[in-house]
Amino acid sequence: MFRRTATIATAAALIAGLALTGCSAGGATAGAGSTAGDSAAPAAPKTAGLNTPVKVGSFEYTVTASKDAGTTAGASPLTKTAQGTFIEVDLTIKNVGSSAATFLSNYVKLVDATGKTYDADPTATLYASPNQSAWVAAINPGNAITGPILFDVPAGTTAASVQVSDNAFTKGETINLK
Repeated sequence: MFRRTATIATAAALIAGLALTGCSAGGATAGAGSTAGDSAAPAAPKTAGLNTPVKVGSFEYTVTASKDAGTTAGASPLTKTAQGTFIEVDLTIKNVGSSAATFLSNYVKLVDATGKTYDADPTATLYASPNQSAWVAAINPGNAITGPILFDVPAGTTAASVQVSDNAFTKGETINLK
């Protein structure tokens, strides 16, 4: 009786071990004309660039241009001086959802060539485009807003991309600026 119990326990342990290591009695075979390990790596997702719409949640972002905007934003008496220099990113943000959505300028982050991330400067953004709602805007379905968002960055910074989101807590999607 002891020997039969030990054999059953050994068999159960062997089956459990095979299951844990991913082995199976049927083993996969390579298809005709291929060898094991020839599986093609999945293609890396292509990052969007200028003038390419990117949907994130209820918003569709299109970056149309970016440039060094100098050290001062706005016109007297509403001006702001940068700690470094302003990089301007021109955007169109469309509500592609089914209800009104509020856009905030901090849904857009600038990423430089070294990977550093910068927040938008809402005051400079407002002064650079006074006809906008300070880039805090309720956008109804199907409507869009267009204008610049400014980032105060150290002089000499090379802007590489922006990260766009539909809230302030997620990374969202990347749009290349080149």
